[in-house]
Amino acid sequence: MDSSTTVNSFLKPPVLDGTNYALWKTRMRFTIKAMDVRAWQSILTGWTPPKILDPEGEYILKPESTWTTEEAQSSSYNAKEINAIFSTVDMRMFGLIADCTISKDAWEALQEHCEGTENVRRTRLRFLNTKFENLGLNEDETIADYDKRLREIATKAFALGGPISNESMVNKVLRSLPDGFNEKIWVLEKVKDSSNMKLTELISIIQVFEMNSTS
Repeated sequence: MDSSTTVNSFLKPPVLDGTNYALWKTRMRFTIKAMDVRAWQSILTGWTPPKILDPEGEYILKPESTWTTEEAQSSSYNAKEINAIFSTVDMRMFGLIADCTISKDAWEALQEHCEGTENVRRTRLRFLNTKFENLGLNEDETIADYDKRLREIATKAFALGGPISNESMVNKVLRSLPDGFNEKIWVLEKVKDSSNMKLTELISIIQVFEMNSTS
């Protein structure tokens, strides 16, 4: 199996329909990096088709047949990126970028449409941080369901450029547990430093507590 097949099989993001942008953006970022990290750098910096001066002193597009190896390689990165983006958006989203020939332009067009301007993104990030702080475990909710809600907020925050650390999420879960867990968590923290605990590990431990309390 070649590398391109591996990327398509295991890393391909969901189709962007406008409602799942945070997930799509996160998965797409790593899909492109898996293709070639230089391709992702091109998304960040953009690509400009090579130009030359014509006899009248005006800049015109350089014929592709005369491109240097480096120019052809840069064009290839852009082509791979734009193809990856085009192949993972639905028809409505595609209509927003159909005229784009530069991957950076397509990426930013989708970002602005789905996230808004930089000011809007900062506002959304503040809202997510507030939502994260106020999130609590409902009385009839399992820890798995709570973990899902927590990770949805974290995914959206990451996409907006404000990742929530593993330590913050671990502490959030510990603070959200009902009083019935206090003794168990006290014992757990005596055995293991919560600052070094992975969220997945903590959730697994709490699920065991849940099963024992209902058995």
